[in-house]
Amino acid sequence: MLFVLEYLPIALFFIFYLLGDIFLATGVLMLGTVLQIVALKFMREVITPRHWIILWMVLIFGSITLFLHDEWFIKIKVSVIYVAIALFLLIGLWWKKRSPLQQFLGEEINLPDFAWRRLTYAWVIFTLSLAAVNLYIAERMSLDVWVNFKVFGTLGATLIFTIFTGAYMFKHHTDRDKDSEEIE
Repeated sequence: MLFVLEYLPIALFFIFYLLGDIFLATGVLMLGTVLQIVALKFMREVITPRHWIILWMVLIFGSITLFLHDEWFIKIKVSVIYVAIALFLLIGLWWKKRSPLQQFLGEEINLPDFAWRRLTYAWVIFTLSLAAVNLYIAERMSLDVWVNFKVFGTLGATLIFTIFTGAYMFKHHTDRDKDSEEIE
């Protein structure tokens, strides 16, 4: 259910883009993202900083897109979100001296600190790369190409990168019980 809820706003965006236009799709994306947060609260699920970043970026850039009737703002929203996520990860790592990924996943996954740092930097590079590619496609290619990239390209790339992340975590995972026995 959470998987469906996670991708419902983007699926609705794509469907309403095909049925209508970018402006209708933008309004539906805004509504879908608000309803996603409401549903997460109703289900008593954790709403992460990523959810809040996406919500506010969708509302801000979506509103500007609709108000000015200019698709450019919804196109750059994707890049702004990826840059914001990269900054969130970097600031957490540099300021708190602990990876935000470790903060969110450290209870379930035991990795050495160096592995958390490497994963954080890898995700920073990945999100900044997606931001750059999105800007290139938004600027140089048609709206149809951009929508397909946004819906399928970024999701596909994220899925593949997540699989590699999982493999890296598996490689460096340590058993807590074993570690605590060695200390005693």
